[in-house]
Amino acid sequence: MLSGRARLLSLRFAALLLLLLARGSGAFLLPQTPPPPGHAALDLVPADRLLVLAPHPDDEVLGCGGLLQRAVSLHLPVEIAFLTYGDSNEGSFLAYRLHPVLEPSAVETMGEMRRREALAAAAVLGVPADRLSFLGYPDLGTLEIWQAHWGARPPGRGPLTRARAVPYPTALRPRAPYKGEEILADLEALLGRFRPTRICVSHPADRHPDHAALYLFTRVALWNLEGRVQATLYPYLVHFPGWPAPGYRPTVPEGAPPALGTAVAWQSFRLTPAEVEVKRRALMAHRSQWHSGAHRLLPFARATELTGDFPPLALPAGEGAAVSVTGEGGLRLRLTRSGDRLGVELPPIRRLSLFAFGYRRDRPFAGIPKIEVRMEARSLAVLDQGQVLKAPGVTVDRRADRLVLGLPLALLGDPERLLLAARPPFGKGPAVRLPWRVIELGSK
Repeated sequence: MLSGRARLLSLRFAALLLLLLARGSGAFLLPQTPPPPGHAALDLVPADRLLVLAPHPDDEVLGCGGLLQRAVSLHLPVEIAFLTYGDSNEGSFLAYRLHPVLEPSAVETMGEMRRREALAAAAVLGVPADRLSFLGYPDLGTLEIWQAHWGARPPGRGPLTRARAVPYPTALRPRAPYKGEEILADLEALLGRFRPTRICVSHPADRHPDHAALYLFTRVALWNLEGRVQATLYPYLVHFPGWPAPGYRPTVPEGAPPALGTAVAWQSFRLTPAEVEVKRRALMAHRSQWHSGAHRLLPFARATELTGDFPPLALPAGEGAAVSVTGEGGLRLRLTRSGDRLGVELPPIRRLSLFAFGYRRDRPFAGIPKIEVRMEARSLAVLDQGQVLKAPGVTVDRRADRLVLGLPLALLGDPERLLLAARPPFGKGPAVRLPWRVIELGSK
């Protein structure tokens, strides 16, 4: 008869043998906990190649720290790329260094410090340093590049570094100008070389401008690589009002923000208790951010990680074709097509900017108009990359219950797809907005 210790060893050996057999057959024996109601379960498979795109150092852990650990444990190819060095976080730097960080050279020093923190966090997660890339575009400046720095327009400028090109010698491509086509080129090079099957990227509804920008650049890069890179996007949310719930609750799954409703197809990835603890330690490795805001980071160390995207909406060709898009704060847009014009019906909001960026496979994205329709109480301006257009052909019908805009499709570059968003001008005004959405336009 076996002793208690022998029985325990025998059970452990049996469990290990079952695990090895399961891995050999392509199955992974991991805790199977049902996802929250309305969420699909996110699981990795042996053929996966995981790419995590992060706007700043620490976002990779906040959004995907558990998923990265799981991919490493399953010996899947993993890479992480950072859009910025996170060098415009003056508040955190002030709290961490106890003196202002104002000179461009000092700001770059803090950017390099955040790069080193990212390397330390990756080591905690088990990701080798040579699997990390840093693009070096301007923190708090990439959405401005998306909107207004393409083609003949001058490069953007870093808010604190004052640089107009990547200033970091450790970056993927030092001295790359702060232009939209340069960011696209870097992302396309990463995607084409690594050929991921799954891409975790920041969410289009994220309130931080760099987070929205990285999603948009990634979307266009994947469109440009159609037929060469087959990957699914898994956007993760970080900055959103009232979300996640505050506090450190490592055993509690995180629900989706109610304000986004059911428009997002959410997926939930379940972490083991050990993975939650490693994620917490990886967040601590981002020392400058942990020192000034552990209370903001800890709520992401939960029993689940949430990803999900807005499905594209189709607006077919033909008279009478229409599609409705619901945003936040009661904003609802109805899009129609009539001949060569796009109609946009929206509530009679006094101040709102509507962004409509077209895409065509047969034209470089840099050369397609980047249109903003800026509406005030009794005025309307149409801009392309921030420059006011004369006689753009946009019509406006102000009614008591709604506002109806008519936009020539030629003004938008006769697009096959449309990236659409709305928010108060300059980010100020009523809390109504439409996160960036993809509209598929049928052929005429």
